[in-house]
Amino acid sequence: MTTDVQSFFEKENIIPDILPPGTKIPRNLRVVWPNATLEEPGQMIERDATQPQPTLFVKPSPEDKESEPIYTLLMVDPDLTHRNDKYFGQVRHWLTTRVTVSPSGEVNVSEGQDISPYVGPAPIPAHYFTLGKPHPSRYTFLLLRHKSGTALPELHPDSLRSAYEGEPGEFGKPTQDIIDRMRFSTEKFIERNKMEIVAGTFMLVEGNVKSAVKNASLVAQGLADKMMGK
Repeated sequence: MTTDVQSFFEKENIIPDILPPGTKIPRNLRVVWPNATLEEPGQMIERDATQPQPTLFVKPSPEDKESEPIYTLLMVDPDLTHRNDKYFGQVRHWLTTRVTVSPSGEVNVSEGQDISPYVGPAPIPAHYFTLGKPHPSRYTFLLLRHKSGTALPELHPDSLRSAYEGEPGEFGKPTQDIIDRMRFSTEKFIERNKMEIVAGTFMLVEGNVKSAVKNASLVAQGLADKMMGK
């Protein structure tokens, strides 16, 4: 049975908060950590279980196995301080290019190029301030490919954030602290780099005390980096 990924994305407003209306998502992504598995979009996953870098699988596996297409893997959080946070924008948790997919559907990132290495979720525990009402963040995974086919990705330097200060040759070299990862737009990234969606999923993660501490630490590190000119 094939998961109707698009309906999940629309139900939880991933479409249109991250992706434009009418976006087609033909396949599901299965995300596996040592102590948790995201089988279908919209599952609530315990935050502490999501800290190691996961392994992903495309379901069903892409049919185009002969041309060995090259993919890009992206993970974003649009809910940094509140749902659909337009002030800080989406936070880029993971961006790896030159990714391949095995015939069994496993996403191979080991030989890819990390633009933004994986950072596990650290959502603010908003329910502490809303009388116990859950306020999970929607961490979204997308597997993308260039419409040109098998050509290696050449990302535009202004597609990482709205005001990227680096040069094209500096991709992957900035500090990649949380401030570097803010103000990301998935829609603009896909459009600017002429990509299409191959598969996707998302999980709901609620903040806890540990994630609050980590979030504060990430912000403090980012501010320190910027004060030092990094």
